[in-house]
Amino acid sequence: MKKNYSSKGLLLVLFFLLSAPAAFAQLKIGDNPATINKASILELESLRQGLLLPRILDTTLAPLSTAPDGMIIYHTPSQSLLVRRAGYWSKLVDSLNASAGTWLLKGNTGTNPTNNYLGTSDNQALSIRTNATEAINISATQTVALKQVPASATLISVLMIDPATGTINQRNLSAAAFTDAIRTLNGVAKQGFTIKADTLNANFGVTTTPADSTISLNIPIVGTASARTGLLTYADWLSFSTKQKAITIGAFILTPGSPDGLVLDSAAGVLHLVAATATTPGGISAVAQTFGGAKTFNDSVSIVTGLGVTGQATINNGIKVTAGGANITGNVTLNTAPPNVSTATTTVLFRNPVTGALEKRDVDSAAFSVGIRRINNQTGPNIYIKTGKAGTDIALDSTSVTNTLTLNIPDASATARGVVNDSAQTFAGFKTIRDTLAVAKNAIVGAGTAPNSTLQVSGSMSLNIRTTSNTTEALAETDNTLLVNATGANTTITLPPVANIIGRVYTIKKISGTIDNAVTLQPSGGAQIEGSTSYVIYNNYTYVTIQTDGTNWYVIRK
Repeated sequence: MKKNYSSKGLLLVLFFLLSAPAAFAQLKIGDNPATINKASILELESLRQGLLLPRILDTTLAPLSTAPDGMIIYHTPSQSLLVRRAGYWSKLVDSLNASAGTWLLKGNTGTNPTNNYLGTSDNQALSIRTNATEAINISATQTVALKQVPASATLISVLMIDPATGTINQRNLSAAAFTDAIRTLNGVAKQGFTIKADTLNANFGVTTTPADSTISLNIPIVGTASARTGLLTYADWLSFSTKQKAITIGAFILTPGSPDGLVLDSAAGVLHLVAATATTPGGISAVAQTFGGAKTFNDSVSIVTGLGVTGQATINNGIKVTAGGANITGNVTLNTAPPNVSTATTTVLFRNPVTGALEKRDVDSAAFSVGIRRINNQTGPNIYIKTGKAGTDIALDSTSVTNTLTLNIPDASATARGVVNDSAQTFAGFKTIRDTLAVAKNAIVGAGTAPNSTLQVSGSMSLNIRTTSNTTEALAETDNTLLVNATGANTTITLPPVANIIGRVYTIKKISGTIDNAVTLQPSGGAQIEGSTSYVIYNNYTYVTIQTDGTNWYVIRK
């Protein structure tokens, strides 16, 4: 099904190319659509698909009988490609003869070594060449000659079989090396290299034994009788190692218990620091601890999560808790005495605006009631709240009208924050609509009428379009369609970085210029277009619509 669909689609494209060349000025089908040869009107590229030509049984039927020269078909009775030449159909490739009488680059099947072979059938030599230069020559008398072996007066060329791959390679050996190789093959001589660890010599030395052609490298062992360089035995190294001891700092011990605050593991040579307690010295750990003895801090102390005081605490200059609050389980005494009043009172805590200290006060109940009725500098007993639209932001107005608080919520505009009304409005700033949006022409979408898509426009729509004749041009977020006049020279259109513009669509169309004046779309920020670093438009009135997925650009229409 897929193959039939592809062939039909290809025939349809070919039909349009022949009937409407202005609509498809240049087309590529298959892989790498961004790279097209400017000399081709139609280009096909694929690693797994081919061009399927029409399969014709009878070429005498009209209109094939009068087809123009240059047409190619596949003729099924002869299993051959036919091309129209000078008003006649002639074979382009004879596939039957080619498969039966030709050696293929990847080998043949069904061969018979009695009748099929590589070589000559007459009394002539066979020449095997690379880069047009003869490498091997097989004469008519079946002698094999390597033609490119360099002549040498001092070296001997031999053929060697690689034991790993089995390949035969040509090597050049000196006369002495060749002689040693022959002697070794015949077992008449041998040479060895022996390394000995002994005390034959006072220092390092090399000795030779002519009888068996052995070379000995003597490496002495350090002894106790004389001072010399050499190897150190394992027994001597152990003797040195046991006579030294290192002390390392071990892990912090969270469990207290040492009266000195330190623990030394003499066997392992490790010194540990122990956590302090109320009765033993030691270090400060990251877990809960209780310390003994009076501690004095000359500078400030910062309590991050909270302060707990179970006994009496005297703080001469006050206490300031910046985070976590103060957890005081005892009593808090305010030294400042409250004033005397003769009427019914209400006890409250006031914050001194000068010192910031909390002070206990007994306030006249009537005065306290009046204070509660004071809101935003308006004093009761009756304070009214109303709404307004003044200003450019939501604000509370308590100064315009006595005993009246006005909550102003303006209508939203390009310069004001506020509410959306039922009149024409212009908004500013980035807005996101989570669900669908319907825009009706000259009307408001009525209640219960839902759009049939994410965005529904019941009327015409305008998108930005502009023309450029510059040799370099950068697309902006305000662009939609760009017409390129490339009459003067090649033009490069720079695409914006794809980060944060996922889904953006551009259409670029060449409207003027010769085929030599190309329009090149150039991604930026490391992005690609159709898997390539650029996309080229050669022909006039050829356009491409591209869209980004936030990583690269892709051709949507062309």
